[in-house]
Amino acid sequence: MDEPCQNRYADAMPTPLVLTVSQLTAGIKELLETGFTDLIIEGEVSGLASTSGKNLYFSLKDENALLTVVWFSSASRPGATPPADGDRVRVWGRISVYEPQGQYQLVVSRVEALGIGDILARLERLKKKLESEGLFDPQKRRSIPPYPRVIGLVTSSSGAALQDMLRIFLQHNVPATVRIFPVPVQGQEAPTKIVQMLNYVSTRKLADVLILGRGGGSLEDLLAFSDESVVRAVASCEIPVISAVGHETDSPLTAWAADQRTPTPTAAAELLARPWAVLLQTLHQLRNEMLSSLHWRLDRAQAALRDFRPERLEETFRRLVQPRYQRLDDAKETLVHRWKERLFQLRSRLEIAGATLSALSPWSVLDRGWALVSTESGSLVTSSQGLAPGDSLWVKWKDSQVRVEVKEIHR
Repeated sequence: MDEPCQNRYADAMPTPLVLTVSQLTAGIKELLETGFTDLIIEGEVSGLASTSGKNLYFSLKDENALLTVVWFSSASRPGATPPADGDRVRVWGRISVYEPQGQYQLVVSRVEALGIGDILARLERLKKKLESEGLFDPQKRRSIPPYPRVIGLVTSSSGAALQDMLRIFLQHNVPATVRIFPVPVQGQEAPTKIVQMLNYVSTRKLADVLILGRGGGSLEDLLAFSDESVVRAVASCEIPVISAVGHETDSPLTAWAADQRTPTPTAAAELLARPWAVLLQTLHQLRNEMLSSLHWRLDRAQAALRDFRPERLEETFRRLVQPRYQRLDDAKETLVHRWKERLFQLRSRLEIAGATLSALSPWSVLDRGWALVSTESGSLVTSSQGLAPGDSLWVKWKDSQVRVEVKEIHR
């Protein structure tokens, strides 16, 4: 009884439809693509990747789900800033099924950031990450050369910032070579191009110092200068880099990695031009002082040589020589007068000495009637001591002398 019943129910069930994988996928594709169009979805960007064709692939996620997203380059707006991991965005698109993988995905035509706060939060996270790696260490910053011979400008070739910097260099007559390395300063391609140009200039040592800059703009416009790859390229550049992005209130992350930060591109040009201007002014002042001194000396020489012109040479000779002749005569007269005085003094001293010697001379005693007594040997006899009867003596007067013999001695 049971078996016949089973066969009867089996004959009553409908035959199931057998589909291929492609047929089922095509059906789901048609159902989804026709049922989910003109979607606006919000979420956080995750797993961002791009291809050589500039197509972007990423996921949108929230607390409970994950959605695969593709943004084809043909749908990208010119100059649009691509999102980054961690961005909260709002996207416009439609659901599509990628049949080779049996995967549904969101094909977007427009992407917008969900407010400045989300961008700032992402930048703050990136800043803390790079800071923890030591990219912003002040000890790693190099000094800017005061007199660079080659100045490199990494900026847009069509921007006002370039013209402002060139104007400053021209105003100060900076005698340096200025090389322009053009790059896009905003948009999807800007970070890659900036990194490539920095590496190109750095490896070939094409400048002594670099200014990385652009004019002001919105936070979104300046995002290329806060891109992680650009910040790392600035930090690893072999040439000192000056960050000159935006206005004074703007502070992209490249400003923290650069060797010097200036509030504007004009200020960066002023920073490099000022030492040259001071040097040139000092040289100009020294040149003027040297010329002034040279002119003064030439004037003095001309004034001194003016008296030696042929028509005045004889008069000049007399004027120069006559005073010297007069001085010679005065000197000669003074010398003769002093010699006469000296001779008179010597003559007076000689006369006094002669009178003194004459008064003390024994011959003066003879003039007064005295006589000198001497022995045979010529020694003067001043006392009878040592004499004996029979000694022979000489007695000398003024005009004659006699020889006598001692007979008696009375003491």
